[in-house]
Amino acid sequence: MDVRQWTTDGIGLFDINFDTGERYWSCEMRQILGIPRETPADFHLLLQRVHPEDRRAFYAIATEPFRPYCPEHKTSEFRIVQADGSVHWVHLERVAIFSANAAHDVVRVLGFVVEISEPTEHQRAWQWVDIAA
Repeated sequence: MDVRQWTTDGIGLFDINFDTGERYWSCEMRQILGIPRETPADFHLLLQRVHPEDRRAFYAIATEPFRPYCPEHKTSEFRIVQADGSVHWVHLERVAIFSANAAHDVVRVLGFVVEISEPTEHQRAWQWVDIAA
């Protein structure tokens, strides 16, 4: 599956291959993050763009592939702070692809991000749980 062949409008695609080290962000992904098209896909840059109040929860989700029992599918909503200071809510759908030889070995993560007007009630509750932790 090569997500680079998909055409999207306003939907940011990402693909991370842990075996090869290849990381891909679509032009729409960069636009949602408010970064130039030629900027390489980089986790630290992405983490900088996540709203400070959402970073801990986002980091927990982003590092799940490195822990045992990573869920195959994950949905999340969080805020992005663009370079101009504007704050935007995004919805993320992520799929983990596991090695055929090891049930808990994530070899690839891919998914999409789309801008939304506001978070769902589920997300607001999840944030409060994270803040209390």
